[in-house]
Amino acid sequence: MSYKIVDYSEEYGSIMQFGKNKSVYIHRWYPFVEGYSKEFISKIVDEYRKLHKCKDIICLEPFAGSGTTPLELQDMGYLCYSFEVSPFMYDLACCKMETTYTTKSLDNYCEQIANYFNEPDVYSEEKIKTDFKTLVEQEGINKWLLNRDVRLGILDVLEGINKFQSKKYQRLFKVALASILLEVSNVYRNGKCVSYKDNWKEVINYSREDVHKIFLNRLNNVFRIDILQMEKIKSQKKLFSNRKYCYHGDCRELIFNKVPDNTINLVITSPPYLNSRDYTDTYMVELKSLGYMEDLTDVRQLREKTLRSHVQIKWGELETLEIDELKKALDGIEKYKDKFWNSELLNMIRGYFLDINTLFNGLSKKMASDGMIFFNVANSAYYNVEIEVDMIVCKIAENNGFKVEEIREARRVKTSSQQKGISEGLRESVIVIKK
Repeated sequence: MSYKIVDYSEEYGSIMQFGKNKSVYIHRWYPFVEGYSKEFISKIVDEYRKLHKCKDIICLEPFAGSGTTPLELQDMGYLCYSFEVSPFMYDLACCKMETTYTTKSLDNYCEQIANYFNEPDVYSEEKIKTDFKTLVEQEGINKWLLNRDVRLGILDVLEGINKFQSKKYQRLFKVALASILLEVSNVYRNGKCVSYKDNWKEVINYSREDVHKIFLNRLNNVFRIDILQMEKIKSQKKLFSNRKYCYHGDCRELIFNKVPDNTINLVITSPPYLNSRDYTDTYMVELKSLGYMEDLTDVRQLREKTLRSHVQIKWGELETLEIDELKKALDGIEKYKDKFWNSELLNMIRGYFLDINTLFNGLSKKMASDGMIFFNVANSAYYNVEIEVDMIVCKIAENNGFKVEEIREARRVKTSSQQKGISEGLRESVIVIKK
């Protein structure tokens, strides 16, 4: 069966990237490169409401990321269940959905931590030591993410935060620290991973005190301004929060026991793309330097809980879903097996769609009769063999009892230099699905 593909590049092309959120109230607290804009969410909500002529909507976001979807929905007054597997992203999402901050409390904690900076700890080598070899500058290595003075400044902030009596403000201040990490580190975010800045050994020379200053400036010049705005809004109306409906863990499991059956009206989500990107690696600076990961065992355990869109874990031989487009793509790619850059490539593709199938199995039980799903994916290609991810997801949805309305082409994604045979780029789509 073929599916209707509709050109939505004008409607969606400019609103499906997080960049539009970089200066927006609360959304701006942390730049999340994989997210989409608040306008994309509001556009879908408006469409759903006009179609169903309803006021109350219960929503679900299986991949919360930085919390853009549940945050925007709470601003509209809609309940949204959400899941996030990364402990850092979970903290970030919950922090942004919290509505009970006050400038008075923020100022008190800023003063408390500033006083702590005046008498910083003299750290022992044992306390600076880390199981992650390239995290901190040390003898015997040529590259490191953080210079020693920067690491000391970060430890000062973390030690000061740990003295707070409020977990809510501990989380807020940790997110503020995360928001400056790349600025003071030796790397920048670059697609699938982080890359070292040009001439970083010569030009990156932040002192311990510089880290303290940049951190406090970020709190005062970004976070405080938004919390002041929050107070003004609260003086006019009661704020709703999706904070307590956000759960930390694997959506493939949580969807079955955290969401009531037959209740979800609307799903707006963008799962990790099938591009072999390990989001654990992408945000490793935050995970390692803020204490979310203590050693490589923690890293592996997190990777095992993420959607299988990467090749970092060996899963063993996996079954292939009975979908012609998937089998055709696997057969085409397998012809290049002797050239594979990783032996887990085919298993990653199989596992990815098994995970998507598990998700739709859960959604089939949780969606209300008027439920709609807006599912943002992008097609992939390996060895010039295109994987029509959107078409395969459509088949998975229908196999789980859903009806596919259409595939909306949002834009064409540039291919890597290895995929020169796909000159027009790969389709990024929003699949519209009904119960």
